[in-house]
Amino acid sequence: MKDIPKIKLYGTDGCHKTHYYQILLDKTDLSYEFLDVEANEDHAEELRGLYENRKLNFPTITIGKKKLRNPYKEDIEKWLNKLIPSRLDIVHDKENKRFTLDINGELAKIDYSIRDGKMYLNHSKVPFNLRGQGIGKVLVEKTFEQLTKEGYKAVAVCSYIKAVARRSEHWKTIIQ
Repeated sequence: MKDIPKIKLYGTDGCHKTHYYQILLDKTDLSYEFLDVEANEDHAEELRGLYENRKLNFPTITIGKKKLRNPYKEDIEKWLNKLIPSRLDIVHDKENKRFTLDINGELAKIDYSIRDGKMYLNHSKVPFNLRGQGIGKVLVEKTFEQLTKEGYKAVAVCSYIKAVARRSEHWKTIIQ
């Protein structure tokens, strides 16, 4: 997966909550950096720099620029989904003729129609509050991967879908 923000876990080896977060992050199969704030003063200073009160507020998880202090499991999942949409699975809803990516209950989608044995990718839509985060590109690329895997030939009608296909040496030869 590309474009993955750096994930850091600030904590200590002896902290049971830190250990809990290590287990959760290990299950995601995403790489992360564990920074022991008791064993390494540089790590402690880096953590202090995240907070105005300059306290060692651990455990803290950062995903890119997002800071989560002692978060619930659901909050970690929510932010991983939002900040790393490439880890989500695309769903091909054949009944409604669309591909969807579910980001915490909000659907990014591509609608299509089929004519003459080809899939015409007519429209792409990312919920307004999720725009500008690379979700559209991930949606389009995952759609391309899925329709190719399912054996469809596709024609990009939507201008954004065309642009994503044109920017890739791989997809511009596959998507018309």
